[in-house]
Amino acid sequence: MKLRVKKLPILLPLFLVAGILIAAAVTIRLDRDNASAHTDLGQKYLNDMDYTGAIAEFLRVLSLDPTSRDARLGLAEAYVGAGNPEMVPEILEPLTEARVPEAYRLLIDSQTDVDIRQALITAQELVEHTDQEEDYAVRDEILELALAEKHSYAAGLDQELLLSGGEVLSRGSNILGQLGTDQNLAEESVQSSFQSAEFPGEAVRVYCAGRTSYVVDGDGNLWAAGENRWGQMGLDYASADPQSGWQLIVDDGNVASAAGSVGILYVLKMDGSLWYAGQGGNMELSRVNGIGRAVSLEAGERQTAVLTADGTLYSSYAEDPDAWIRIAGQVKQFSLGSGGLIWVTQDNTIRSEYGIPAVPDAWLQNGQEAAPDFTVSDIAADAGGLLLLDTSGQLHRVSGGQVYEEEMPETANIYSAGGSVVVEQEDGTVSFWDLSQPAPEPAA
Repeated sequence: MKLRVKKLPILLPLFLVAGILIAAAVTIRLDRDNASAHTDLGQKYLNDMDYTGAIAEFLRVLSLDPTSRDARLGLAEAYVGAGNPEMVPEILEPLTEARVPEAYRLLIDSQTDVDIRQALITAQELVEHTDQEEDYAVRDEILELALAEKHSYAAGLDQELLLSGGEVLSRGSNILGQLGTDQNLAEESVQSSFQSAEFPGEAVRVYCAGRTSYVVDGDGNLWAAGENRWGQMGLDYASADPQSGWQLIVDDGNVASAAGSVGILYVLKMDGSLWYAGQGGNMELSRVNGIGRAVSLEAGERQTAVLTADGTLYSSYAEDPDAWIRIAGQVKQFSLGSGGLIWVTQDNTIRSEYGIPAVPDAWLQNGQEAAPDFTVSDIAADAGGLLLLDTSGQLHRVSGGQVYEEEMPETANIYSAGGSVVVEQEDGTVSFWDLSQPAPEPAA
């Protein structure tokens, strides 16, 4: 007798699996169709500058398909248009990790107005990935913006310069002509108040190094007054004689900034190249080799520091100006003042060569670095603490382990000079901070 095999119990699970797969396929197809429809609608809202509607649609797309490249790009663009650029990096992170050029370009757009140094770092990464002429042009444009920051105050060994309404003012000793005038030239007396330095053109930035004063004019040329004992003016000669007046020392229209210490000058040009003269052995400006495209330059009494476009921080000492030491990578901004060399990284941590000033305990990481609870776009320091500018334009003074929010709107630049931290506002106001004190001192 033949046994009958009951097939239904065996086939039933197969039918169930097939049904589940078919349902899943239909669901995926419907999700894709819905995602495509929402993407199209989001793009329409974006074209109409209805950023709120665009954000809502692109978020719906990503809830259906988190891998949608078009939705991430559209959402990032909508956030930029809506004035919320801080949302963009996280949205684009999967695409920048995959090195999608369009994502980098959108990220640059979101950073340029709020964090120019971070935008420059992103632009440098983009050109390294694409090697395209249009991306180099964007990088160079951002570099020019970064290098054109306000610098209206400078302090040398015994002189100060202040730029006010396009006029250069000076005060202090004029024993070698560092005030730019013949008043009290070669005399021991000190000019106590700011007076006209008799600069012959339109000035846009001022700097000091030792007893030499420097001015960048509106055409991008560099002028000098004062000491040239070690050939630090780069004029192919040295002289110990006092001399009044300003001398044109770089006339290529390409100067961004200058810095240095006694007897040595460094010049940063708008193309990111770094040059130096002085120390008695280099009477003409010579290019510094081994440093990439520089974006920031500062000098103290014995030390000079340079930041490059790829986020590398270098330092050199007056004893050997040809020797540059790599200090750190992934650096966004730095300060070299009376408190030493200190910097903020691209991941928003604050580090230092010799230990950071007292910060809130909540910020401390491993006792060697600090992580503020806001995004830092600029940093300046003195022996009394830190001054931090966040990406919203708010100034934070950090002293004695406490953080104080300071009411100084529209800050254009912060930097260290003459033992103080200088704050420049967009309206031209300049003030000096002793960061251990609760209030700044306005410039005369």
